[in-house]
Amino acid sequence: MKTLNLLFLIAIALFCSTGAFADGAVVKARIRDINGKPVAGVKVFLYESTNVRKPADFISTPSDEKGQTVINVPMAKYWAVARLKMGALYGPLMPGDKHSGEPVEIDCSDVANSETEFVVADILEVGQKKRTSNLDTVRVRGRVLDKDGNPLANAYVFANRTKEIEYVPEFISASTEMEGFFTLYLPSGGKFFIGAARQFPPPTIPARLKELGPEPGKFDIATDVALIVD
Repeated sequence: MKTLNLLFLIAIALFCSTGAFADGAVVKARIRDINGKPVAGVKVFLYESTNVRKPADFISTPSDEKGQTVINVPMAKYWAVARLKMGALYGPLMPGDKHSGEPVEIDCSDVANSETEFVVADILEVGQKKRTSNLDTVRVRGRVLDKDGNPLANAYVFANRTKEIEYVPEFISASTEMEGFFTLYLPSGGKFFIGAARQFPPPTIPARLKELGPEPGKFDIATDVALIVD
C-alpha cells in the first residue's frame, strides 16, 4: 500500500512539473556594451510589474563570453533590466557597475520564446550617452559638495523635468573626480530639477533638489550641488 501511495505521489509530481514546463516561456537575452561588444557576467532581472526598484521576481544566470544568457519563466508579461555589479548582487549600483537603464517590456503571455537585447553601461558612459543632441544647449558646471562644503568624488549630477524620477533621470553627468567638478548639458528652455547622487539609479524622490530654469540666450551656468553623504 505504501508503495502504491509513493508511486501515486511521484506521478502527481511529474504531471505538475510537466504541466508547469509546458506553460513556461524561455527568455533569451543578449548583452552588449555601448560599442556593440558582448559583455560577460551580466544578470537579467525580471519583474512582474513596472516597479523595478524592488527585489526581482526572476534572475538569470550570468551572461557568457558571447554576452548571452537564458532564463525560464512562467508565461506572463515582465519588465526587465540587465545589471553587472562588481560587488554585492543586491543593493544600489555604484561607479564601475553597469546597467541597461530603462526597463524593457517583455511580453511572454502567449509566446513561448522571446529574444531581447540589452546595452549596458556604467555611469560615466551613460552620462556621455544621454548627453543632449540638441544644438541649442546649456552647459551647467560646478562642484558636488558634502554638507561641510568639501568636494565629493565618484558622484554624478542629474537633471529631470519632474521632481519624481521614474527610473533613470533624463540627463546625467559623468562621474566627478577628486575635486568634485561636473559638467551637465541640458536643452535650453524649460525647467529642470537638479540633484546629485552616488548610487544609481537615484531615489524616486531625491532630497535637496535645486530648481533650474535656464534664461533665454544663456548657455553657460555655474552652480554647486549639495549631496549629503552618510
